[in-house]
Amino acid sequence: MTRRSEQLAEVIHHEFNNFLVREIELPLDILVTVTAVRVTPDLKHAYLSLSILPITKVGGTLKIFSKILPGARRYLSSRLKIRQCPELHCVVDDSALKERKVGRVLDKLVKPE
Repeated sequence: MTRRSEQLAEVIHHEFNNFLVREIELPLDILVTVTAVRVTPDLKHAYLSLSILPITKVGGTLKIFSKILPGARRYLSSRLKIRQCPELHCVVDDSALKERKVGRVLDKLVKPE
């Protein structure tokens, strides 16, 4: 990533978190965290890595986010000082799931059955 895209990713991360807290009411049994934002070098696309818990609610949560992304883009464009706001895309961050799988394998190695 270029320096400019890194800076824009930081600002989008911060402002998108503000948008989630202030504007969106998610169901109480869902926890969504923006773990990272990656912006393409041409600044036209921003990929939001979302950690969604519980894992069984990922599909429904992505449907909710597909509906709110246009509003989020309008919110960001009012906050950002750039000509054109990047198009937002959601990507599921499954690192917690991978970490649990690795932990289970390590537990089996340490404590053989």
